[in-house]
Amino acid sequence: MDIKRSIFSYLAINVAIILVLISAYSFIAFTIPANAISSEKGIFYVSENGNDSNDGTIDAPWKTIQKAADTLNNGETVYVRGGTYSEFIHITNSGSKEEGFISFKAFPGEQPVLDGKNLVLTSENRALFYIENASYILIDGFEIRNLSTSDSDRYPAGVLVKEGSSSIQLVNNNVHHIQNKSSKGNAHGILFYANSAYSMSNIVIKNNDIHHLTLGNSEALTLSGNLDGFTITENTIHHNNNIGIDVAGFYEACTISNCVDQVRNGTISNNKVYNNSSGKNPAYNGSHSAGGIYADGSTDIVIEKNLIYNNDFGIELASENYGKNTDYVTVKDNVIYNNNGAGIIIGGSSKSNGGAYKNIIINNILSFNDQLNEGFGEITIQANASKNQFINNTIYSKNKNKTIQQNDKEEISNLFISNHIYSFEKQPSLTKIIINKLKKVR
Repeated sequence: MDIKRSIFSYLAINVAIILVLISAYSFIAFTIPANAISSEKGIFYVSENGNDSNDGTIDAPWKTIQKAADTLNNGETVYVRGGTYSEFIHITNSGSKEEGFISFKAFPGEQPVLDGKNLVLTSENRALFYIENASYILIDGFEIRNLSTSDSDRYPAGVLVKEGSSSIQLVNNNVHHIQNKSSKGNAHGILFYANSAYSMSNIVIKNNDIHHLTLGNSEALTLSGNLDGFTITENTIHHNNNIGIDVAGFYEACTISNCVDQVRNGTISNNKVYNNSSGKNPAYNGSHSAGGIYADGSTDIVIEKNLIYNNDFGIELASENYGKNTDYVTVKDNVIYNNNGAGIIIGGSSKSNGGAYKNIIINNILSFNDQLNEGFGEITIQANASKNQFINNTIYSKNKNKTIQQNDKEEISNLFISNHIYSFEKQPSLTKIIINKLKKVR
């Protein structure tokens, strides 16, 4: 019995020691990350109360984000503390594939606000974040707001990316109240303007909230020019007075001989796009012309699993430039409902525009679009639209005689296969159907 008690006591002591060690290790493990953010090499800080002559440490932060933009190199990160910053930020330094991104991040648990209310727009200073010919850049967690003008010669943007910039990630940002109030003006929430012979690539735009923009003739989120490879996903784009998402080509973004002036090879998925309308936009004289998602002269794109409602149009596939097409686009598994015009509209608005060629529209739900009763129905096929396929779409229509509109009666190359059309004299509640469909596709 004494030997057993001794063995038991020995084991008890060792178990107690192990528990103490585990407890101590847990304490160390959980406290290291909190301290690491203030001491790790390549980590810097900006604070409203800082000074640009400081070292950029957590205890001696810089005052401006521009100081960080001018200083950071490969793989380095600046954490911006909560507060309001009134500055134009011009980013020209690049990260690298080998050593990592240059990262501009909100300090954990705090909200940095980049506010343009007191800034003066010029031709050089037109975007709150301006990335020019820089690559491997991450912007994460900022509120970007209040850059406004009534001058048609000024062109404000929340974020502008130009030249051959690649490997750019915009995530978790809140972009709003970027405004051009002129009847002939232009503004963007986010604009990628690929105007270099070196194509932009590896672009990620994820989980941003882009809203309440006064856009004039432009769009909330635009990719234009020589851009090859992108992902636009999980964003919420709403309450803007023009198009929500536009991926464009053939607008002479770049005129250099080796430049491919067409956005291509990308995915637009799992976005929520709603309440975008040009009805009160002075540039449109009351015309309801704003699409939720617009493939405008682009190619090789997948538009999938988006929720699109209460816009002027749902999804548009077209080109506004004669002789040019949006082509090889797949539109699948989207839910598109209650838009003012067609849920899906393809082709040019006239024969003098471009068109839509060899696109596939498959497995979408369309319900009770053409809310303004302008005769668009659920699907409209306009001029210069050929060899497009509509397959296995489910359509709930207010008017069985106007579900699908084909403006060019002589065009017979577009195919309709296994679509399911249901017509109602009165609009029923489809809330459960839409929710169930979303559960399946997401």
